[in-house]
Amino acid sequence: MRKNHQFLNWVGTAVLLMALWFIMSGKTESKFLILGSASSMLIAFICLRTLNMQGIKTDREYYLIGANIPRLLMYFVWLLWQIACAAFYVARVSLTNMSKVDPSIVWFRADYDNPAARAMLANSITLTPGTITIDITEDGLFSVHALTQELKEGVLDGSMQKKVAWLYGETIDFAPVDTQDVKIESDSKRLELVTKKYRIRRKSL
Repeated sequence: MRKNHQFLNWVGTAVLLMALWFIMSGKTESKFLILGSASSMLIAFICLRTLNMQGIKTDREYYLIGANIPRLLMYFVWLLWQIACAAFYVARVSLTNMSKVDPSIVWFRADYDNPAARAMLANSITLTPGTITIDITEDGLFSVHALTQELKEGVLDGSMQKKVAWLYGETIDFAPVDTQDVKIESDSKRLELVTKKYRIRRKSL
């Protein structure tokens, strides 16, 4: 990563920390502002290297909080709308038509290079009521639990996957993956996605 990028990343992180500090503290005296600014710049400098990530498919370096701010705000508003619509749908199904509840696991491939994009998509799916991200493989294969057939179709339509790609300025090859294909990939790459057992560890009393 070039030095000018490191400097801009440091400035951006320091400004973000200072803004968070000011919002949470509410202090306006000059001594507190000076101390808060100095500590924010120091913490940003210390954390600068740890926030750099290497691309999954390439050698490109990404900054963890280096998303485009206007796009991030637009995505946040869009995600809130998706969460509200899904919450209303799940509540309606649970209260009036339980016959629609048909849990299933679906797979799709979204080969982001930026690790933060994969994390953003996984968390966005989990935050949306009725869907939960179960697993992500190194080659970008996502497994998601969907509560109903409609939610399953919503996961596989690719809208959220493409929104996240737009947010991080990436072009991805999105495609739903059939269960038969997952079994083949699990044999060739030793991935136990279909027959994987999730065990709950119980602490001994």
